[in-house]
Amino acid sequence: MAGSLNVGMAPQEQLLGVMSGNRRLSVGLPAEHNGGEKRFPLTPEGVALLTREGFVVLIERGAGEGIKYSDLHYTEAGAQAVDAAEVFQCDVVLKITPLNGEEAALIRPGVFLLTLLQPQYQSASVVKLLMQKKVTAVAIDRVTDEQGRCLFADILDEIDGRAAIVLASELLSNRSGGKGVLLGGVPGVAASEVLIIGGGLAGRAAARAACGLGALVRVFDNDFYRLRATQLEVSPSVFTSNLHPHVLENAMRSADVVIGTEVPDQGRLGMNYVEMMKRGALLFDLCMDKGGCFETSSCSEAPCNKVYEQCGVLHYCLSSVSSAVARTASMALSNLLVPLLISLNDPAMLYGHIKSDDRLRNAVYLFGGKLTHKELSIRLGLPYYDMALFMAMF
Repeated sequence: MAGSLNVGMAPQEQLLGVMSGNRRLSVGLPAEHNGGEKRFPLTPEGVALLTREGFVVLIERGAGEGIKYSDLHYTEAGAQAVDAAEVFQCDVVLKITPLNGEEAALIRPGVFLLTLLQPQYQSASVVKLLMQKKVTAVAIDRVTDEQGRCLFADILDEIDGRAAIVLASELLSNRSGGKGVLLGGVPGVAASEVLIIGGGLAGRAAARAACGLGALVRVFDNDFYRLRATQLEVSPSVFTSNLHPHVLENAMRSADVVIGTEVPDQGRLGMNYVEMMKRGALLFDLCMDKGGCFETSSCSEAPCNKVYEQCGVLHYCLSSVSSAVARTASMALSNLLVPLLISLNDPAMLYGHIKSDDRLRNAVYLFGGKLTHKELSIRLGLPYYDMALFMAMF
């Protein structure tokens, strides 16, 4: 659904966010209020680097507790600990998850918002409010480098893959109510079997971690080059295969841990695949933001990191497993966000950066209150505007 550029077009001055003088950017860090989300965009070390560059950093009181950093850690790095209302008045607001209704009501007009896209958590009513406030929003997981790689998404995928194996090892133990087996086994006792759907970054990271613990690893993908990369980067001993139904069925029957890192080309794997798994086996779905890899996957049944059972198989289905290792994920995100922010450190040039840098421009999903992400507009039933048209007028 395309919108008309003549309706409600913000004045150029409003889009440019004209600001007088040489004032440096203010950055707001609100707390995450999604119960399962512990990650945070900046560490105290990252804040210190920004304040040295002249940034004003405001953090909501208690916002760093999810990654075990106190307000004191942040204030010693140069941030100011304030109420949520003040955080949302900054030039730039950084947040992991999309805003909720209360947060959108607090945000001032014209803010430059950086979040993960997470379309499954985007609300039409919230996006409408952001549109009314002429907010410009950038999906950090869509920001690319010179080679076209999505650095933020890639590092989170790698953490997801590794974290899944760490959590699987814990969930297989008696302490967590599991079968009481090691992933790697011992002399005379067979190693556990790990089956991975998808040979991308998350899949290879999971395979590498599982091999490191001594597990028997199988990776399925229909991309020959990914399968070859898996054997070259992980180990020649890793079994790789296309998603042939018969081969996959046999692997599902013997697997102790199944990890879905990508939705197969043919769509989600049906319940029949899960029903053939061993009782007490584990199933991780790392692609809930894409609809899930398995028909039995459901985020609603697994709030706040809880595991649920279906078909006798334990399911762990969160939109981001890296939230379970939030401090590591936050450090990685902070390392990437700091140089991005430093490159933007001029309030009057925020929109100029969007025009001049296609790596940033392609990640914009709201521009001056106009929705520029086609899939999100379809999902929410809101008007879509082509970003290229804005750039031609800008």
